[in-house]
Amino acid sequence: MTENEIILSEQELLFFESALKLAERAYEENEVPVGCLLVFEGIIIGEGYNQVNKTGNPTRHGEFVAIDQAFEWCKNNVKDFKEVMRDTILYVNLEPCIMCASSVQQLCLKRMVFGACNPRFGGVKSVGNLQEYGHGHMVEVNYIPDVDNQRTIDLLRKFYDRENPFAPDDKRKIKNKQNDEIS
Repeated sequence: MTENEIILSEQELLFFESALKLAERAYEENEVPVGCLLVFEGIIIGEGYNQVNKTGNPTRHGEFVAIDQAFEWCKNNVKDFKEVMRDTILYVNLEPCIMCASSVQQLCLKRMVFGACNPRFGGVKSVGNLQEYGHGHMVEVNYIPDVDNQRTIDLLRKFYDRENPFAPDDKRKIKNKQNDEIS
């Protein structure tokens, strides 16, 4: 894995801002606030945000939603999916989890850009490590801590501070009881 800090171009900053807006949309829909884009030759070929609660499918992370869209884009544009992935960049507001990071590695993406580390579930450098996922291909990783990472952190805090409407009732009551005891 090559990891370096870089300065993003104006266009890349716009892509990153779009990923953050998708994360905000996820938050508004009671999902973990992660948003991402897959960009091939300057064209957005896939975008996604977490939809686990909405779909009831634990694999519907933003990265997988974007990958599905990229696959459809390739099919519709008569492009070889594997070849396109080799020249595709992932922009994501939060370090991908181990499942998503492994998928990025297996797809042989050209590059991954993220702005905030994920100390609980990060699969790139925080908990897992891309080198562990094999395939002989190393995705170029750009960790961009100075580009709105606080916005991602604030979204995550707000998400975890509120009650999860998808949690079982007994779990929500426990959280409410704990909050009442603290007050």
